[in-house]
Amino acid sequence: MAITVKKKVSKVNIEFPIGYFEGNLIFNHDKSVWAIYEIDTFVYDHLSDQQKIDKLIAHTSFLTLLTDRFHILWLPRTHDITEHHSRLKERLQGPLRNWGKKFINTLDIYLNERYNAVSGTNNADYRAFIAVYLPKNEAKDLVDQLGTIASEVKKLLLHPKRTIEHFAGLNEPEVFEHEWQAYTIKERQIFDRLSRKLKVERVDHEKIEWLIKRNFWWGIAEPTLRSSDIDGWSPKKTKGLRGGLKTFLYDPRQVLTLTEGDIDTSRARRVTITQPYDGEDKKIHHAYLALSDLPDNMDHPGSEWLYSAATLPFPVQMSIKVDVLESRDAIKKLSRKKMDIDNQVKNINEANAQVPLDLQEKQEKALYLEDEYKKRKNPTFVTHVSFGLYHADLNMLKSNVKIFQDHFRDMGNIQIELPAGDQWLLFNDFIPGSPRYVSDYIQRIPPETLAAGMIGATQSLGDGKGLYIGTTGSNQNPVYVDLRHASQINRSPSFSITGTLGGGKSVLLNLLGYQNTINGGKTLMFDPKGERSHWPDMLPELKGHIQVATLSSAPEDVGKLDPFVMLKNIEDAKEAAMDILAYLSSVKTDTIGYSYISQSVMRVASEPKPYLTKCIDVLRTMGETRHEAAVIAEVLHSFADLSFAKLLFGKGDHKSINMDFAMNILQVQNLKMPPVEKSPANYSLIEKMSIATMYSIGSFMDSFIYFDRGVFTLANMDEAWAILATQIGKEMANRVIRTGRSLNGGLGIATQNATDMAGDLAGNIGMKFAFRDQDTEKIKNTLAYFGLERTQDNIDLIRSLENGQCLMQDIYGRVGVLSVDVVFQHLFDCFDTRPPERAEEEEVPVEEHEFSILERFALYQAEAAVGGEDPHDLDDADAEDSDD
Repeated sequence: MAITVKKKVSKVNIEFPIGYFEGNLIFNHDKSVWAIYEIDTFVYDHLSDQQKIDKLIAHTSFLTLLTDRFHILWLPRTHDITEHHSRLKERLQGPLRNWGKKFINTLDIYLNERYNAVSGTNNADYRAFIAVYLPKNEAKDLVDQLGTIASEVKKLLLHPKRTIEHFAGLNEPEVFEHEWQAYTIKERQIFDRLSRKLKVERVDHEKIEWLIKRNFWWGIAEPTLRSSDIDGWSPKKTKGLRGGLKTFLYDPRQVLTLTEGDIDTSRARRVTITQPYDGEDKKIHHAYLALSDLPDNMDHPGSEWLYSAATLPFPVQMSIKVDVLESRDAIKKLSRKKMDIDNQVKNINEANAQVPLDLQEKQEKALYLEDEYKKRKNPTFVTHVSFGLYHADLNMLKSNVKIFQDHFRDMGNIQIELPAGDQWLLFNDFIPGSPRYVSDYIQRIPPETLAAGMIGATQSLGDGKGLYIGTTGSNQNPVYVDLRHASQINRSPSFSITGTLGGGKSVLLNLLGYQNTINGGKTLMFDPKGERSHWPDMLPELKGHIQVATLSSAPEDVGKLDPFVMLKNIEDAKEAAMDILAYLSSVKTDTIGYSYISQSVMRVASEPKPYLTKCIDVLRTMGETRHEAAVIAEVLHSFADLSFAKLLFGKGDHKSINMDFAMNILQVQNLKMPPVEKSPANYSLIEKMSIATMYSIGSFMDSFIYFDRGVFTLANMDEAWAILATQIGKEMANRVIRTGRSLNGGLGIATQNATDMAGDLAGNIGMKFAFRDQDTEKIKNTLAYFGLERTQDNIDLIRSLENGQCLMQDIYGRVGVLSVDVVFQHLFDCFDTRPPERAEEEEVPVEEHEFSILERFALYQAEAAVGGEDPHDLDDADAEDSDD
């Protein structure tokens, strides 16, 4: 089976190596079988030197488990922005979905302008795969590759027809059932060994299809996968019999159809591919390079030579093919080679001629290697490394090749060649499990040199599923976040945002809440400082779907935060009531006073119309015979006289807060939050009452999560430190987070210090964001919270973050610097809580539409209007959606 490639000078015929694949196994025409795994990505940039050395040791241990051939592919997968946004629009729901579509369409234009897939910008996620050769076990497998005469005679006697057909090239592609079982067992053994050292996952047939097709489409578009269709295509096999043994037969043409494309190899230093895409023929140029010299001694950390290629401003794909040479075999082969060199030198000396310089260098190298091999017990990796670049513009491709070669030369005199005439052969290096087509450019290296490449290290952040929130890394890769996705993969959708004032905490908290709302979720924003009162005016796109509920001491608000009125579940109401009363009266849970509070709450809860003020009355009655209960009643009564305390202590005859809007902003007038540094023992009555009120609001947030499991509910709490400063508050927040994880909801916490999330709470939070801080101790706490070492580099990193930048840890544990990008100017103006630099003397009247966006997107609005979809006509459209 061969692919004929169009080439003006000559034809290069290469048999496509893969005949069949199933699960994570590949069956090649040469009878070799490979198991494919994906290596999990990991954080590297922010590790300490010792942690980087530990990574080197772990990767070296991983690689030394491999005792035969293996093939590593480190591949950039370009993120299709338009396809990404199409999927997002399909998932939109709720009354704001029309505005959501326009919001996403505008993001699509903005991001495609920044990340043009054909321009060579590095909008790619790097994925690492390893194909491990599965050797045959002669004791179990009756048919083996060429070996000893005895084994060949054995195969001829057992399976004469198959053996003869194999030598003649006439045999039908087949695998004996007992061989299949043996390969399955061998694969399981290898997976168990590898997964103990690094996190690896078995790929499925869909990823193998992508691995085969991707290089034929690389730089043009992501290939369409037949296995992702409704029918779920995969290569088919049929059962058969040969010599009384069960076999599986397959047709390799099924796999060959995945390699279609017009491939031109007529140029010595490039491959040109043309594919039909989007109604026209798209052309892309590939250039393939090979590692020609790798220095023997490279310092670590600092020698992450493969990872450095993944940080360049254009996509680079990498193929590493390795034949493992055990130490004793390496010494034997080297001894033979050294003997040949010594004989050549001896003959030249006997002829009284001068020994050539290159031969002297080979002799010295052989002596050095012989000494090294005897010192260490690790195997030698006979390695061939190739790289691939692409661009639609030939001049840009040539420029990138030069940049790539200079990058490695500057890194440590690593030599990279652009071979002439081998481009098509190197193209095929990127087929998983393919043989080594080019015999030149072989490097004999120890496992630690390959491990130092740090295959799998990443600068990517986010989940790649949701809306754009900013950029990360040296190449400003886009970061996407979908809070709903975390719940779907059994991770916590809750998040925390820490940092001092003015760094950007509120902007990010507001952005995530806003995005959840337009995605079809319900959002509750607790606004203790009253900074969001202007939202209905500045966010007219949310008209009819946003409310600011400002609670005051007015008669209509009395008792609205009473847990008995506010919470539907009586057990939750009792728990919240006891927490609030115990906190206000400074009664600890292990005292007799807490027992009195508990009895009063239980008695009131059993009545037909319970409310919190009744608990004080019950305690006063109990105080007639128990003095401590009377004291508690008097303390609580002193709080009840405060103006906004009536929100908690009503008469039970008022309705609870209406939270039926998509965006709900909850404010409480006259709250006076104590300074962060103030000791709780010194809180004034009004400060203590303010925190008790926040307890009640926290309990309400817990009930808010139960709204509708089909709708993602997000409760954002600004200035959360006031609640989290006490153990009861931490337990309440932890309960909300655990509840949300199972009920499709989450809690957003904005506070100033990472220690506010100490204990179990820290382990239950999914994403973490930390903005700039100048306090060294706070920074050290933040680093500990992120699981990073407290190195001076990391401390300086957080201290030097600019406005709008933060350290981010995503749901997968990856860490990097996020530059928040709101995109829409009207959102930034709305979300920014910093005081203006100077007051405006005059305001120029601006005609307001139902929503407004950046002026640079006026073209999109005009196009939408011409297409019959008036971007300003949202009320009617959203009303129709509401009627569905």
